[in-house]
Amino acid sequence: KAKPVTSVVPARPIDPHRRAKSAAAETIVESVLHVVSRYEIKHGLRKRKRRLADQATYEIMVEAIVCDLLHRHLEIPGGKVHLSQSNQILRKKSRYKGQAMGKTLPDILKIMAAPEVGVIEIIPGSKSFKGNDYNPFLAGAGRQTILTAGPNLLGLQDHFKVEFSGIGRAPDEEVILLRDTKQRDDRSGALVEYDDTKETHLIRREMQDINAWIETAPLSCTDPEINTTDRRLRRIFNNKGFGQGGRLYGGFWQGMKHDARLETLLINGDSTVELDYGQAGLLLLYGLVGATPPSGDLYDLTEYGFAARCRPGIKKVIQASINASKPLIRMPKLVRKSIPASKSLSSTLAAIGQRHPAIVHLFGTGVGLKLMRKESDILMAVLLKLKSRGIFALPIHDAILVEPRYEQEATEVMKAVFKERIGLIPEVSVESS
Repeated sequence: KAKPVTSVVPARPIDPHRRAKSAAAETIVESVLHVVSRYEIKHGLRKRKRRLADQATYEIMVEAIVCDLLHRHLEIPGGKVHLSQSNQILRKKSRYKGQAMGKTLPDILKIMAAPEVGVIEIIPGSKSFKGNDYNPFLAGAGRQTILTAGPNLLGLQDHFKVEFSGIGRAPDEEVILLRDTKQRDDRSGALVEYDDTKETHLIRREMQDINAWIETAPLSCTDPEINTTDRRLRRIFNNKGFGQGGRLYGGFWQGMKHDARLETLLINGDSTVELDYGQAGLLLLYGLVGATPPSGDLYDLTEYGFAARCRPGIKKVIQASINASKPLIRMPKLVRKSIPASKSLSSTLAAIGQRHPAIVHLFGTGVGLKLMRKESDILMAVLLKLKSRGIFALPIHDAILVEPRYEQEATEVMKAVFKERIGLIPEVSVESS
């Protein structure tokens, strides 16, 4: 369902990986290609035919622009996208930007914006768009050009009525992303290029298998504002290496609020349950050093003078310590909601050290991203095993969503994979609406 028109229609980064999926979308793309081709012939813009490879690239460029503007119009009527037309961007090879962002794109945009073609409207760029977009080749690269659907494209849409489900994604879209080291805590590291290896080829094949499987899942949502066709997942690795990070991002369900997922998301017309590894970070650390964790709740410090109500804050301190690259010097945010001011950071860390002497030396060493790689590999193995059993599972970092009828089987798979990889048996919590 399209959102209502607002007085200020924002522009988002272009997504050059959109492709026609339905017959209606394909017809619109073919119509635009025909009009653009006639314009080229009429105005003598081409003296000879393009080579086959160039023709294929040209058609992909047109298709990507058309499909993303249709998608944007479905998101917000009159919605806009922005992109860079810099030669430094368009002429540079990159595994991330796709075939549509090539050096001839500006010429194609001019034709598509010509009054007698009327497929797009171009607003010259005059500012940089800032954001945490995962593709630096499309946004935040200096001056940006703004595009919106033109009258003829809107006319075609009014006639053929393409829906979100009619717009798919390019099969060659990169799903394995490698980031540089963070320069700021509030901004992700820039994407960096890499050479493929046996490992990256394997990771990519696994991701493609999972994406293809989820694409066929009978997903629906009782919230009409949710676009359930946005399902493409990708793995993002950190610090210029594949030994860190690797979590799965993307998929419309990851952008939903926790309660909304459980209340409105359906698989096969049935509600979902969320299965989550309990205390996974600490268990991964114990597995890393080959030690046995103490019994009971690993966040319980009542033996060391911390009341049971302090547990949420203790968990935050432990998680922050695991992810920090140096020892903590202040309490993480919101910790004081459960840990009283009478308990200092040093006394809290001392109690944690007494509870977990085998692993405390790893706190503040930046080990978190290494653990994330192990965690994400475990989740990938879980997804692939469930796929082999015909069970649809939607990942949310270290948790999954499944149909209630598969709760027990999926829980057993999660425990078995974790034990196989780490040597410890975790708890798996279950949450439903």
